Amino acid sequence: MPDLTRFDHGQRVGATEIRADAVYLETSAHDPVAQRVRSQQIVITERGVRLYPVEVRYAWPSELDLMARLAGLRLRERWGGWSRETFGASSGAHVSVYERAT
Repeated sequence: MPDLTRFDHGQRVGATEIRADAVYLETSAHDPVAQRVRSQQIVITERGVRLYPVEVRYAWPSELDLMARLAGLRLRERWGGWSRETFGASSGAHVSVYERAT
């Protein structure tokens, strides 16, 4: 689940690691209409610059529930992580378990 508060006007730029021999940067752009986040991991060293692009498309738990229902499934359990933490509005992740609807 994306943390939308980390974006300022749909974008984010920041250093993720600074070392004596390298700098690691991350840039991201959020498109809320398409529910996509495009990111670029940038590694700068004395040997040059390396780029690692990533694009993700996310779906909210309510959308997954609808898709499951349309496929004949129903939500059995939802947790806030693999340790079965309580899922709530501030959860940064979720594990959803579906079963066949009876």
